[in-house]
Amino acid sequence: MQRRTFGKILGWSGLFLLSACGVAKNGGNNNAGGAGKLVFWTMQLKPQFDAYMKDLVTAFEKANPETKVEWVDIPWAEMESKILSAVAAKTAPDVVNLNPQFAAKLAEKKALLDLNYLVKETERSSYFPNIWQANQLNGTTFGLPWYVATDVTIFNRDLLEKAGINPNQVPKNYDQLAQAAEQIRSKTNKYAFLLTMDGGQVLESMVQMGMKLTDASGKAAFNDDAGKAAFSYWVNLFQKKLVPREMLTEGHRKAIELYQAGELAMLLTGPQFLQTVAQNAPDTAKVSDVAPQIVGKTGQKSAAVMNITVPTVSKNQTAAVKFALFLTNAANQLEFCKVGNLLPSTIQSAQDSYFTKVAADAPALERARVVSAAQLADAAVLIPPAKDVDKLRKIIYEELQLAMLGDKPTDKAVANAAERWNSL
Repeated sequence: MQRRTFGKILGWSGLFLLSACGVAKNGGNNNAGGAGKLVFWTMQLKPQFDAYMKDLVTAFEKANPETKVEWVDIPWAEMESKILSAVAAKTAPDVVNLNPQFAAKLAEKKALLDLNYLVKETERSSYFPNIWQANQLNGTTFGLPWYVATDVTIFNRDLLEKAGINPNQVPKNYDQLAQAAEQIRSKTNKYAFLLTMDGGQVLESMVQMGMKLTDASGKAAFNDDAGKAAFSYWVNLFQKKLVPREMLTEGHRKAIELYQAGELAMLLTGPQFLQTVAQNAPDTAKVSDVAPQIVGKTGQKSAAVMNITVPTVSKNQTAAVKFALFLTNAANQLEFCKVGNLLPSTIQSAQDSYFTKVAADAPALERARVVSAAQLADAAVLIPPAKDVDKLRKIIYEELQLAMLGDKPTDKAVANAAERWNSL
């Protein structure tokens, strides 16, 4: 996994082929009895989840003897092209694991069932409401939330102490982070942190600072004081040389490398990267600890979500929805997350002691699990599914970079980004 995200959005050529595949919101290919065979696709869960999936499928088939489930695991890099081809050819699986951003593009073309009409309110209320919203587009619900990740702050106690910062008072918000960046740079000649522009992390931070991306009509909403302040935050840090120049050109892997090498005091990332640090840099791991996610003025915490969807071409929609609900229920999510060191999207699962209790002297990875799980109730997908959201992010990043490099005043960069987006 990259950072806390679960896959990259690939190219979107050929989506027009899906336009004829939609059906009515209540399902047009429904198998009234729900019997038959279900084909279920996941993304790169083998071999870690082999035993879990075998037991889960066996349990479902025992409770539903009229239905058989075939589990097919697809590599990350192949999923999107495979599901596009399968939907276009009307050979799609009955149930498929996607991320909300990609699923939303299928939902735009009516290629996924609208679960608003198929999931009871009692079932819906079992999921965190803010996480549930990650699967909504234009009033439709195109998927069920499955597993989740929220960022934490991994920090180097030694570096903070050398900079005169109490490790028990790690920055909690972006204002404090900027102050710490100056102090760490001047006292140690190291950097406080690194966010890169290879994904949504920088844009998410700007949303956390109060920048609104679009208004109700889809037009740019960031050419205001909040948007200019968010742009200025990054321009100032960059021009004062308080963040590495690599933020313009490198990916999140660079931040991990610099942290492991003792060049960063903090790593803003998913808890799973504590394992990476322990494997690659045991000396750094020994002085590493964990704190909650950095937030902005809004107090929002970011989350990445994976979902379960049902393509409209499924000939066993009743059974498919039943299996999707079974897969994502509280008991099964709890066991799934224990196997994969992940977070659940169900409220009851997150209340288990596995996510709420940990010994004070427990390894950092175990403490990180509790810290990240505690954020679930307040976490959300900060860049929600929307039409052309990838283009919007690209435009904002391009104009932000021009301002950071001094090629354009900040206010003009904000205005130009808004003009470019609105011209689309």
